[in-house]
Amino acid sequence: MLKKTYVTSLIIGLLFSVTLEAEPRLIDKIVAVVGEEALMASELQQRIQQANEQIAERGIRPPAADILRQQVLDRLIVDTLQLQLAKQGGLRVDEQTLNETLAKIAQQNGMNLRQFSQAIEADGVSFVEFREQIRQEMLISQVRQRRVGERIQVSEQEVDNYLTSPESMRQDGREFRVGHILISVPDNPNPEQVKHAQQRAEALKQTLDAGADFQEQAIATSAADEAFSGGDLGWRSALALPSLFADRVPNLAVGGIAGPIRSASGFHIIKLLETRGGEQFLIDQTQARHLLLTPNAVRDEQATLAAINQLKQRIAKGESLAALARELSDDRGSKQSGGSLGWVSPGQMVPAFETAMNGLAAGEVSQPVKSQFGWHLIEVEKRRKSDMTDTLRRQQVRRILAERRFEEEVQNWLREIRDSTWVEIRS
Repeated sequence: MLKKTYVTSLIIGLLFSVTLEAEPRLIDKIVAVVGEEALMASELQQRIQQANEQIAERGIRPPAADILRQQVLDRLIVDTLQLQLAKQGGLRVDEQTLNETLAKIAQQNGMNLRQFSQAIEADGVSFVEFREQIRQEMLISQVRQRRVGERIQVSEQEVDNYLTSPESMRQDGREFRVGHILISVPDNPNPEQVKHAQQRAEALKQTLDAGADFQEQAIATSAADEAFSGGDLGWRSALALPSLFADRVPNLAVGGIAGPIRSASGFHIIKLLETRGGEQFLIDQTQARHLLLTPNAVRDEQATLAAINQLKQRIAKGESLAALARELSDDRGSKQSGGSLGWVSPGQMVPAFETAMNGLAAGEVSQPVKSQFGWHLIEVEKRRKSDMTDTLRRQQVRRILAERRFEEEVQNWLREIRDSTWVEIRS
């Protein structure tokens, strides 16, 4: 017997696991009509049997038969609605994708795909029907991703808020060494005293921005306890930073200065001296430009290759690829800038282009390179390592926030489509 817990683990939104037991067939009758589609008693009975098996496997007491029947019927109606929307939207699961998913399910059960299909057939279930059920579950997943995913928007402010939240800081793992200067105000200050302190703090901030030594200024001006250590607060995790500026420090670059920040005790200026810990993501980037010639009705593939070879010879004799790209390139997006592609990150270009580009030294122009767009000449200008830590972290946070909303939004969407579709329940 297969491990039913693993059979559908890859399918998003599946409520009931797939039964691998043969079931007796009942004389059919219509139990519900969804739009123009009839739902049959045999399908409902099969779903009820699946639910009972799953409940038994978990050792849970099942609800009364009439309650379970209603719950299963409601789920069958909702699944039918989603499949109808998938069909209307032109969604499909091709054979290769379906086979890859089935192979993963088989692997979860310790088998290859052939062994898996044989095991299903041995349990009295048609593998053709099993494939179709998996296809439907994948279609439901697709329609949810399309219809619900487009409803979820995560703003930059929401990302910022998460990055400075205690939850994010616990996961971050970074520590910060922060410099601190306090321009104090007396107890119960009058408006004039507050204004004077603020003016001092703002003038000091300008002095620091102009390059003044922070530690020297801290010793000379700060009223904080750590003034005589140059304002150095030492190494602290984000959660251990003073709450007044805990949300500012993680967003500063090393050497960055923030303030004045108002509190009851006065005006604070902070500087991020160093960071340590946490993950750093460095990627190799290439500054490149290219010239593209694309075959067309006038110039076939062979003529295009001959033309790009002639341009390569002209560049070898001293002409500029940038100048030739402005005049002759078929890439409208980069033509006006002399074929400039800016800084290119791994995976940004098509494989043939990226492979050729990565094999060039700075200042070198490639031999003609074929891609699905035509023939390219590629010139590498510079290379660098770029710190993508913040960019990737923000992308990760955006995914986290979107995923958190997804399930709640799915339930809202399901209620909406259920309420907007004519459904007739028959006894």
